[in-house]
Amino acid sequence: MARGFWPTVAFWLLLLTIGVAQAADSVRASVLAGRGWYPAAPAVLQQMVDGFLDAAGDVRLKSKQPVRVLILPHAGYRYSGATAAKGLALVRNRQFKRVLLLAPAHHLGFDGLSIAEVNAYETPLGRVPLDREVVRQLRRSPLVGSYPEAHRREHSIEIELPLLQQALAPGWKLVPVLVGSMSQEQYRQGADLLRPLADENTLVIVSSDFTHYGERFRYTPFPMGDQVAEQIRALDEGALKEVLTGDSKGFLAYQQESGITICGYRPIALLLRMLPASARLEQVAYTTSGALTGDYRNSVSYVVVAVSAPEPLSGDDPAGSSGRLSRQDLALLHRFALAGIEQAVLGPEEARSEKLARMEERLPAELKQPAGAFVTLKENGRLRGCIGYIVPRQPLYRAVLENGYNAARRDHRFQPLEPEELKGLEVEVSVLTPPRAIPSYTSFRVGEQGIILNKDGRRALFLPGVAREQGWDRAETLSHLATKAGLAADAWREGASFQVFECQKYSAPY
Repeated sequence: MARGFWPTVAFWLLLLTIGVAQAADSVRASVLAGRGWYPAAPAVLQQMVDGFLDAAGDVRLKSKQPVRVLILPHAGYRYSGATAAKGLALVRNRQFKRVLLLAPAHHLGFDGLSIAEVNAYETPLGRVPLDREVVRQLRRSPLVGSYPEAHRREHSIEIELPLLQQALAPGWKLVPVLVGSMSQEQYRQGADLLRPLADENTLVIVSSDFTHYGERFRYTPFPMGDQVAEQIRALDEGALKEVLTGDSKGFLAYQQESGITICGYRPIALLLRMLPASARLEQVAYTTSGALTGDYRNSVSYVVVAVSAPEPLSGDDPAGSSGRLSRQDLALLHRFALAGIEQAVLGPEEARSEKLARMEERLPAELKQPAGAFVTLKENGRLRGCIGYIVPRQPLYRAVLENGYNAARRDHRFQPLEPEELKGLEVEVSVLTPPRAIPSYTSFRVGEQGIILNKDGRRALFLPGVAREQGWDRAETLSHLATKAGLAADAWREGASFQVFECQKYSAPY
């Protein structure tokens, strides 16, 4: 009996060892290569992707801040590869430690987030290892599961990988996350879970196509006709307006109201909850398969959006735990500024009044507290109006609404804004902390703080961004400030008193 026992134990130990080794080497093989999505031959695939990147050329953003996030399409390369490359050109050859990739599940519904039980994804260009330590950390959350059927045929993650393999400097690891059904609370939890991963060495990719129009996609909100291209674009622009202002709730509301078939609307909504107030979102590229093929009967839209920010997403305080407003709050304030501008430029209208009333109904308590606020208008980068309150006078949302109106109509330096100027107008909302006195102008942190000068009954103010935008040092800032107050340029050197304040700024197109 003893002689038979030990071989049996050895046999099972051998099987266990083999099983462990196989689990350690588990790889999610390509399911797209050579099947119309992208070529299976490595040399052909590499040449194709490099061609897309070379053709994209020198893509630049208005923002000079580092790119932290890209929203990219995920169709077959002959349709969306050139569009996706315009986004990746912004980070070409950059070195990252990690890519956090958020994508939709097309084949299986589930709640929360899902990460495949593998250690690497494979494409014809080689294996992409997962950041196993980060994945282990994420799996501790009850929000994160693994649904094998959701990953088995899913293309939304894999399609991005060859593009990333060629665009980025080698050495990065992958955190691939499928986003399922999410409640508002789960979006908050998911953002809090993922945000710390988006550090200085991480690129965040959100994989999504936009409108899927046609009988094939069971979405025909308007009949096929001569205006279908413009109608599809209008649908996409409605969604992009919410995305570019960083409004997760507004974006989800638009998706529900319009029924727009953006397959990655959940990953996008999750991303928007992750962004700091300092983030700037810009549209980089847009096209449709209908425009590429000339056939709009079944058309898919492809969009690239870049998110830049001075600090990584992990380094801000978007949840407002330190008393700062969240990006969602700032996006909502921006809507109030737009409402004020529309009242000034377009006049009262019942539909706009009803929309304003709905916005007031969902106000968070923070926006009902009195606070100082400014609204700044810019046209082609040039100042077009700026009015605000330094000291809190009324609820913050009312201050922004009123100053949106005033900036458009009552800034004595400019003629009232005309309707044709709305398109392309940049609208910036600044929320101020209460001013506090400083002992000397030497205590003023140039470019970080706003400053108020008082002397001989005269007063002037600069918001924090003025010195940064103009490239002024301390002496130049104070000299311009004194001139603005109607004083001699060097009047700040003696007999003046100063106050400083901080502000949160949110800027987006009209």
